[in-house]
Amino acid sequence: MIEIVTTQPPFDKPWGNYLLEKIVETQAPESISWLPQTLGWKLLVIAMLFVLIRKIYHAYKNYQQNAYRRYALAWLKECQKSNDFTFYKQLPSLLKKTALSAYKRTEISHLTGTQWEYWLDQQCQQTNFATICPNILHQLAYMPNNPDSFNTEQYQALLAQITLWIKHHRGSNA
Repeated sequence: MIEIVTTQPPFDKPWGNYLLEKIVETQAPESISWLPQTLGWKLLVIAMLFVLIRKIYHAYKNYQQNAYRRYALAWLKECQKSNDFTFYKQLPSLLKKTALSAYKRTEISHLTGTQWEYWLDQQCQQTNFATICPNILHQLAYMPNNPDSFNTEQYQALLAQITLWIKHHRGSNA
């Protein structure tokens, strides 16, 4: 194998435009930082991060405080699939447990009958237990397991009222 070595440059010296021979290329400037340069912007970014973290914290606490609502609504959704009367007999206790999760026991424990219905209506503007389904909550506790006067539409209206109340009542913690 023979190697050819040339000592001659590839082009002669006056190659290209002779006017550009003495031009020196300029260097590109350093990249500009996206980080704020002054103290005011840094403080603003810190304040915005603090507000964002606080909002996330409050949203998380609100999510935790409303766990009882999600549990009650999940129980209602699961039990709506059956048309068994024993399911309807459990509705007053579900409503009472939900109310006890949101309000003080001393505020709720003495309420019965129409007082209970009016109190429920006061805590939620979307419901009207006293006129739509009066005394049904009170009667359900004392009905036999197989009542003769089982009116499905009346109990469906009660179920709708309870669902609305669970979703939209104002808690004392709020």
